[in-house]
Amino acid sequence: MAQRTAMRLDDEAADNLAFLASIYGTRTDAMKHALAEVAGRERLMANMRALAAEEEAESGPFTEEELERARSYFR
Repeated sequence: MAQRTAMRLDDEAADNLAFLASIYGTRTDAMKHALAEVAGRERLMANMRALAAEEEAESGPFTEEELERARSYFR
C-alpha cells in the first residue's frame, strides 16, 4: 500500500533531490531509488558484521594482518 510522506529539506537536501529527480524522472522515483540504495547498503553492512562476528566466534579474533587485508578491499 502506498503512503504519502511529507519531509522538510534543507537547501542541500533539496538540491540533492532535484539532482536525483533529473536522473530518475520524478522526486518520488528519486526518493524510492535513494531509499532502496541506502537500505541495501545498510543490509549489506549488517550482513557483513554478522558474518565477521560468526567467523570470530568460530575461529577467534581476527589478526591485524587479516584486518588489513580486509580493509584493502574497501579502499
